[in-house]
Formats: sequence, C-alpha cells, structure tokens
Amino acid sequence: MGSRKVLIVDDSKAVVDALTVAFEDAGFEVATAADGEEVFRKMASVEPDAVLLDVYMPRLNGADVCRLLKAHPHWRKTHLVLMSSRIGEAERDAYRRLGADEVLRKPFDPAAAVAAVVGAAPRA
Repeated sequence: MGSRKVLIVDDSKAVVDALTVAFEDAGFEVATAADGEEVFRKMASVEPDAVLLDVYMPRLNGADVCRLLKAHPHWRKTHLVLMSSRIGEAERDAYRRLGADEVLRKPFDPAAAVAAVVGAAPRA
C-alpha cells in the first residue's frame, strides 16, 4: 500500500502551507488547490484519500464542492473535512447533512486536521 494522499483546498496560502507541512510530516502525499473549481481537476489526477475544503472560496465554495463530490459515484467515499472561521452548530449540522465527514472551525492547530484524517478508515 502506498502513502495516503490528501488534497488541501483553500484560497489562503498561509493555511495551505501550514497544513501541507503537517500532513507531509505525518507521511501523506499532499496536493493543493486554490479554489473549488480546481478540485475536480485534481481529484481525477491525484485520487486523494481525503480532501480538506475551505467553505468560503472564490468560484465554487466548499459546501458546493462537498455536495458534488458526495454525489459522484467514484468520489463519494472520499473523506471530506470542511473548514471555516464562521461555523456554529447550525452550520456544522448543515455541512454534515451535505456529506462532510468532519467540520473544523478556524483557526485550528494543523495537527487537528491531521488527526481528523488519520482517524478515518481508508477508502474502500
């Protein structure tokens, strides 16, 4: 079995950089995207085990990407983590109904994101 792969999607370079270091240190292969539209190009080429998505991004937001990925037959089992600084209980519940496996409120320690992915079962 090869190393696990994660796709980090955020329009903030600082967030992407911090998460990239944390996931690489944990032994993951990391791919990145800066907006929701880029996710679909990366999904086909990278085939990640997990995707971390910022909710508020240009072009296509993370909630819409989550909904579309969970509706896709090949990608619906991919572990999805939505991230945002604007998350209350109502939003957390709504994102879980869309298919998010985890919802993280920013700011968070990058180790929390790694733990959210490492704790997930491998994709079948």
